[in-house]
Amino acid sequence: TALVSDLLDLSRLEGGQYTRPSEDVVLADLVANVFETLAAVVDEKGARVSHAVPASLSVKADPAALEQVVFNLVENALKYSGEGGCVALRVRKDAARVRVEVIDDGPGVPESHRSRLFERFYRVDPGRSREQGGTGLGLAIVKHLITSMGGSVGMTASESGGALFWFELPSTREI
Repeated sequence: TALVSDLLDLSRLEGGQYTRPSEDVVLADLVANVFETLAAVVDEKGARVSHAVPASLSVKADPAALEQVVFNLVENALKYSGEGGCVALRVRKDAARVRVEVIDDGPGVPESHRSRLFERFYRVDPGRSREQGGTGLGLAIVKHLITSMGGSVGMTASESGGALFWFELPSTREI
């Protein structure tokens, strides 16, 4: 069911059928909702999580799509950080854009795989990924959602050697 749902979502995005209008979204509220939704996973894994988003910061986005993006990135970080791992979400803002970064202390992604991470069904380690669940479409959906909202997305190594996934969206005025 998850695979079919993800394929339908991706098909709509790639077919240009994603037409939901953007609005001002208060980022702190959205991030708090995502972390609250994932609280059981955090507890089960004994993970340490943190997020610091200024209460006045908003972005121009589709709220449901943005929530799906943040959820997918944080859920992936929790999966790959392992038992007792650490996941952090941080935000950086300049005059025109807001950059959201999701950082984990997991095994990271070898540089040779980074350019393909946002492709459909691409897995760095197919055996390990299959054990942890997922459809192999989450990052492809993230990329298409962010692109459809006028943003960009990417990945690099974190300071700890884990993964740092980021996306940027147009900022709005501070509330």
